[in-house]
Amino acid sequence: MLGNRKNVSSNGNTIDAIRNELDQTEKSKQDIEGTASDIKGTSTKLESSIGTATDASERFDQLINECQSIIDQIRKQPAGE
Repeated sequence: MLGNRKNVSSNGNTIDAIRNELDQTEKSKQDIEGTASDIKGTSTKLESSIGTATDASERFDQLINECQSIIDQIRKQPAGE
């Protein structure tokens, strides 16, 4: 009698429809997990890029300071030397 599952229902919904909904929910969960993983990977890459940019900016500041120091030394030299 229970061999035909499509006729079994709970609150008007067939068991197969409920199973389909659960399958769709599991697929959505997997998609969300995949997206979260992608976001984490992108975040890690961004952190690395920010670190690289910060290092470059700091080095650029050092170079500007060195250039300014050289300019100041040149300006302090007496004219004609």
